[in-house]
Amino acid sequence: MAVDITIPPLSQTMDTVILVQWLKAVGDEVVNGEPLFVIETDKANLDVESPATGILRRIIAEPGTEVKVRSKIGVIASPDEIIPQGPGPKPTPEPKAAQPLPTATGPGGQPLPPEQRNRIFASPRARRLAQQEEVLLAEVTATGPQQMIVEQDVRAYLEARRAAPEVTPVARRVAEAVGLNLTTVVPARPGARITRADVEAALAKREAVAPAGIQWVDLSPTRRTIARRMAESQQAAAEVTLTREVDATELVHLRERILEELSERDRRPAYNDFLVSIVARQLKQHPYVNATTNGERIGLSEEVHVAVAVDTERGLVTPVVRNADQKGLLQLAQERAELVRRALDGSITPEELGGGTFTITNLGTLGVDAFTPIINPPQVAILGVGRIRSAPAVHKEELCVRQLMYLSLTFNHRFIDGAPAARFLADVVRLIEKPHLLWLDVSQSIP
Repeated sequence: MAVDITIPPLSQTMDTVILVQWLKAVGDEVVNGEPLFVIETDKANLDVESPATGILRRIIAEPGTEVKVRSKIGVIASPDEIIPQGPGPKPTPEPKAAQPLPTATGPGGQPLPPEQRNRIFASPRARRLAQQEEVLLAEVTATGPQQMIVEQDVRAYLEARRAAPEVTPVARRVAEAVGLNLTTVVPARPGARITRADVEAALAKREAVAPAGIQWVDLSPTRRTIARRMAESQQAAAEVTLTREVDATELVHLRERILEELSERDRRPAYNDFLVSIVARQLKQHPYVNATTNGERIGLSEEVHVAVAVDTERGLVTPVVRNADQKGLLQLAQERAELVRRALDGSITPEELGGGTFTITNLGTLGVDAFTPIINPPQVAILGVGRIRSAPAVHKEELCVRQLMYLSLTFNHRFIDGAPAARFLADVVRLIEKPHLLWLDVSQSIP
């Protein structure tokens, strides 16, 4: 029996992927569970296994094609089995965008009186047509006698609805990614849907009048996802940033002493590993910082999963160190280094990128002192880390050179007030300035 090859759903937020490569050719034998093709998600390249054993009889989508999740891209069947040779299944049309349409009114376009607003009068032919075309009669303007909706009213409504062109999902994402207003895009044929080709044609016209020397580059799936998620974060969250200068001298000395004790086989912990350990222990004591949101409710997590931002050629990704509060420094260093390696080479999985409850992003290695990080949805807070630098400071009433750094905590003020956020940041600062307190129970008040 023929088996369809489809694109598996890999996350709740991803609806398309790029088909990178087929690992088998038409006519090749395939085995259930062996890698069959490679896809590019918004985070990484992934091998997808064959859903059945048999012969790869048909390939529908070619490498380089953007395909929808759950769409059919090929067929596996036995050598002598007859399979349909037509094109793949018709794609599900994108839901029609809401358009301003006529509302229910009485004669002369006047609103119905209050006692009649909940009563809809329509002829049998009008009701039958409305049912066939899935039209809500409450949205149709009545022109018949005694405010009755007649068949012609429903047809006028349908014409008004069809006048606004539909937009394919790919075309909408491309337009959003490059900031193109879809109202300026004209479909190739009157009444047809706006496709990616129509959007690209509109972009070509825009580029034609652009200043000389500009090279337009298509955004990668990762970059488009980052753009969308950052826009969502700014629109959905009331973001506030608190910044503290920290004396990290003791932390620097502690790291130096630890490195001296390690053997050549041990993973050498970086400052990020110390910060993950410190932040994770404090998140356990501040549940409203260690949380996610769906926009209306806040989810308090009993577990601490710290995401660490990694700069890759594909864009920014945030692999997650799970249960970070329960792990020792060397284990954290080993796990984080492995996650960073897989993020850089593109082999990291969606599971390793999801489920974070808090994010740390460090630009100190790039010479940045302080910055305003943007929350990684659906989380409610993120910590930005600046470089550690030698600078004059007053320590124990004496002017001396200390190792200073800035921490910037951005939080969603819809769910966290300023004082609780400041207390969390203060507790993190204390453990950086007095790292020996990590040996104490951090649930107790820190002196």
